Amino acid sequence: MDSDPAARRIRIGHAERDAVIEQLRVAAGEGRLTVDELTERMERAAVAKTFADLDPLVEDLPVAPPSSGLGGAPGTVARTASGAVVPTGDGPGWDPADPLVVRASWEDERRRGRWIVPPFIRVETPGATAELNFLEVDSYPQRIQVELRGAMGACVLVVPDGWGADVSRVGGSWGSRKSLVDEVPRDGMPTIAVHGTLGMSSLTVRYANWFDRRRTEKRD
Repeated sequence: MDSDPAARRIRIGHAERDAVIEQLRVAAGEGRLTVDELTERMERAAVAKTFADLDPLVEDLPVAPPSSGLGGAPGTVARTASGAVVPTGDGPGWDPADPLVVRASWEDERRRGRWIVPPFIRVETPGATAELNFLEVDSYPQRIQVELRGAMGACVLVVPDGWGADVSRVGGSWGSRKSLVDEVPRDGMPTIAVHGTLGMSSLTVRYANWFDRRRTEKRD
């Protein structure tokens, strides 16, 4: 999918730089880049300021340009290099400056069933539990950025088999962080990259348990 020129001028942050660096590492592991090429492109990605700086770093690789997810019309779809269908839109979650916010203040907040998963999500847990359940989603980005703003509650991410989860960038010495999910996904499957702070909350990333499977069976 061609990227929108306007989207290419949007300034980027750590999440977008990290996503491209990970794509470059994967490409090098597949033999598409030499060590010198990998080093040079990673250095350029680390100092990139806009999507226009990032797009050229992957233009000769079988991945969508970083800016492609920002310029689509609502309801359109794109495909990643793995063939996964990726929705695009212009509402919350499609721009890193305007993430989809899931907030659990006094009552638990859950996203379950078949829901549209955007690439940028922020989870806030002032006092209750926020659950993002991806077991029944039909379409998803290849990389999902989840920013955690923890306080006193809990964040639970439930993912299908084969997905990957990276929680290495979640900080905080008072809360607890636990991931039971492989960091590297299977070929063609997405990665959930979690960053942010725990506060005094907890983060759990896991595969489906018996109760999740039972609930899904009842829905079917």
